[in-house]
Amino acid sequence: AVVVIDVAKGVETQTEKLVEVCRMRDTPMMVFINKLDREGKDAFDLLDEVEGKLKLKVTPLSWPIGMGSRFQGVYNLYEKKLNLFKPHHKQGEDETIIITDIQSSELEKHIGPSAAKELREELETVTTVYPTFDVKKYLDGSISPVFFGSAVNNFGVKELLDCFVEISPQPMPRMTEERVVVPEEKKFTGFVFKIHANMDPKHRDRIAFFRICSGVFKRNTNYFHVRLNRQLKFSNPTSFMAARKEVVEEAYPGDVVGLFDSGNFKIGDSLTEGESLHFKGIPRFSPEIFRYVNNADPSKFKQFAKGLDQLM
Repeated sequence: AVVVIDVAKGVETQTEKLVEVCRMRDTPMMVFINKLDREGKDAFDLLDEVEGKLKLKVTPLSWPIGMGSRFQGVYNLYEKKLNLFKPHHKQGEDETIIITDIQSSELEKHIGPSAAKELREELETVTTVYPTFDVKKYLDGSISPVFFGSAVNNFGVKELLDCFVEISPQPMPRMTEERVVVPEEKKFTGFVFKIHANMDPKHRDRIAFFRICSGVFKRNTNYFHVRLNRQLKFSNPTSFMAARKEVVEEAYPGDVVGLFDSGNFKIGDSLTEGESLHFKGIPRFSPEIFRYVNNADPSKFKQFAKGLDQLM
């Protein structure tokens, strides 16, 4: 899991709940502290907040140089590289400078003497206070690496994703009421873990987020919906990366695809190649906001009932 923290808002209530679910399952987590191009909380204060509120043991793998109007970039501790920031500019290789020794005078050339001095002092504190990163501890969920950046400027994200690809765990076996599903199985299985309405405000769409657990999911192929006891086919399964969406032809264990939903799915629903499986351990959150809803037009009771059903 990747936990995104706003540099100004810090840890929000919803984040605490989701992290608690991950912690219960010893899910490895990485933290991305976002919006460094704006003014916000001090980096050390944010790390304290993450440790205190989310009860995560953290170790920074990148460190910011300044913040807001003073933000110059990040130093990647994992790869010993300096990444320079340019607002509204796609990060490229030309802004990445390899500096294995932060005492080198090369640092002053790129960020100036004042920022270089501050960075050296902060990195000395980081290496003293926080534990050395250990992949085994990350995989068992006992340590969480932290990266800093600005997602809207596509800055600092590459370092997070490169590290994620390198250290993230393989797809794991999943428990069902009937048996254990292992990712190496030939036959396709998976389940819906989230349903999101109105991702595109122009189309009132609903998308079911579906995790593949075994086999290969293929576009335009009939699959067995266990709860409805019927076959369904999906013409435009979608993958998501930030605001970018694209149709996928195939997806593999560990992948998540978005399936456009006209009311066929509930959280926990399974799709298979014919076997009846019910996946276990999918978190459900109790309602927190309660409202009375009155139907203003009795002649539209069906639409009213359908709307309530979709909300639920």
